[in-house]
This record gives sequence, C-alpha cells and structure tokens, in this order.
Amino acid sequence: MKKFLYLLFGILAALVSTEMMLRVLPVSTATLTGYYIHPNILTNPPHHQWIMSTGWDLRDAQRMRANNFGFAATVDFQPGHAAIGLVGDSYVEASMLSWAERPAAQLELALGSRRPVYALGGPGSSLLDYAERIRWAYDVLEVREFVVLMESTDATQALCDSGNVHARCLDPETLTPVLRHRSAPGLIKGLARHSALVQYLVSQLKLTPARILQAEFWKSGGPSTHEVKVPVHRQSQAEGAQRISARQATVIDAAVTEFHRLVDPLPDLRVVFVIDMNRKNLEAGRQDPDQSHHVQQRLREAGYAALRGETYYREHLSRSSLRLDMGPHDAHLNATGVKLLMAAASMLLNERPATALGR
Repeated sequence: MKKFLYLLFGILAALVSTEMMLRVLPVSTATLTGYYIHPNILTNPPHHQWIMSTGWDLRDAQRMRANNFGFAATVDFQPGHAAIGLVGDSYVEASMLSWAERPAAQLELALGSRRPVYALGGPGSSLLDYAERIRWAYDVLEVREFVVLMESTDATQALCDSGNVHARCLDPETLTPVLRHRSAPGLIKGLARHSALVQYLVSQLKLTPARILQAEFWKSGGPSTHEVKVPVHRQSQAEGAQRISARQATVIDAAVTEFHRLVDPLPDLRVVFVIDMNRKNLEAGRQDPDQSHHVQQRLREAGYAALRGETYYREHLSRSSLRLDMGPHDAHLNATGVKLLMAAASMLLNERPATALGR
C-alpha cells in the first residue's frame, strides 16, 4: 500500500508540475464557444481572451480576444457605421496571423481605410451558417454589404454530418434544410477545457479518444498529429484534386439554393464571394476543376458576384517563390495568400452594380 501511495503521489506530482509548466507556455486555451448572441450562431463569450497555437511545438502562437459580440476582432461592432461584413470560417478568424495580417484588416486597407470591416468569422462553419450570420448582421449591425470568404468545400460542408456546421445545414439523405445545434459540454468536459495539459493533448497533439482507439494510431510511423491539414507542397500529382462528383454537384446546388432563399428577401443587400481553391493543384501543376468552379457558377447564376482565387494564385506563383499557406503544419492561407484574396475582394466591391447595392 505504501508503494502504491508513493506511486500515486509521484503521478499526481508529475501531472501538477506539467500543468503548471504548460500554463506558462502559449498552449491553446479554451475558446468557450456557445450560442451567446443568437440561437443559431456560435461565438466566443463577449470580451473573452484566449490563446491559439499550432502543433506540439506551439507554432504561430497568438493572443486572441473577442469583441462586444464575441467575434475575434480588433474593434467593437457598432450599428449604423456603414461597415462591410466579412463572413467565413477560420479563414476569416485567421488566428495564426497577427491582427494586421488578418483578412478584415487587409480588406480595410485594400479599400483605402474608408469604411470599417467587421470580421464575422466562425471556425468550423459552412455556407448556410454564413447566411445566418449575414441575416443577423443585417438586422443588428445594419450592415448592407458583405464579402463571403469561402473555402472551396464550404458548400458541400453544409451537410449536417460534415462536422463543419453551427446550426443550419442540409439533411444528408434528403438535402432538406434543417437545424442541428452543437450540444453544450458536460461537467467533466467543461472543467477539462480549463486544463492546460488537457488542451495540449487535445488541441496541440490532437489526441482524442476516438483517434487513440484506432488501430492505425498504435502502428509505428502512424499518421501525423496534423493529418487533417496536409501541407500543399507534400502532395504528388497523383494526390491532386479530383474532378467534382455528381453527388458533390447536387449538394452544392442545394446549398446555394438555400443560401439564396435565406438572404434574398433582405432589401438593399449586396453579397460578393471570394472562393479559395483546392491548392493541391498548384504544386501538382494541375488545373482540374474542383468544387470552387461549380460553386462559382451556381452563385453567379443566382445573381451574386463571385471570383475564385486560382487565377490570382497562379499569377503570383509565376513571378514569386513565396508560398501561400502557413507551412507543412497548417494549410490555412498565410499573410501573402490573404492579401491576394482581399485585394480581389476589394475589386469586386468597387465594381458597383447597375442599381445601388443590388445583386
């Protein structure tokens, strides 16, 4: 019994020491996301502060803070300031970049700092969540012009089982629009979110129970802890983007139709889209149509101005060796990639339609 108690004490002492050490380092802390401002919109608690970093070695660490509505933004949002809303997922929040390098700041700069840009980012969301955020900002913040910064897969991720839904989504079987909310964390999970050690294991090392139970996890040379964000330059030609499937096209059609149904009734609204591409094609030297092509086509047919980043990426790479992603550890756009897309977005906004703010 004495040996057991010594062992138990040693384990506890090691855990406490590790916890205290990790609290000194920039380990990702809890974002505490929840439905604070709207039943269908996930945000951080207003004025919450947290840390974001990537990987076991805590790369690209940034201290984040939420504004008065819980969005990661440098300023509080004030109604009636003729602001432009910038809507998207983690591409808009861009927690791996400094404030000045993030899309909202770059778009505001590209527009000559004449109007504020409100960053309405929501990590882990998709096209129909963007429609909900646009409707909320239209009503609450009186925003009438929006830029939607899309990943190429944001339309197909509108399926309820994609793992990238905050509330609005399409039933995977029928493609019927439904609401699926994320459940609130239980007591144990709620407490664990405040542990630096738990955050390091889950956020930095991606050690979830489901992953640990997979047989591949225990194999020598198993999958990397960053297997979800495969670096672009490591892709071979054979691993390049495949052509869009009939199923993907059907889902995209349904998602764009529902997006239009949700925002079309709003008078004097203008929405423009800037769409990323499957950047595996860039390094592989391929130009196969990916989902961004079909999304752009459907959005234009619905009456929206939409452009793809591919043209700007390829032009950049023809004259520069600078990469567009954060690196092997993170496939999000870096400051160079963000600047390219926001410059394109500013051109779209400056191309005034025939009727003021029309689509």
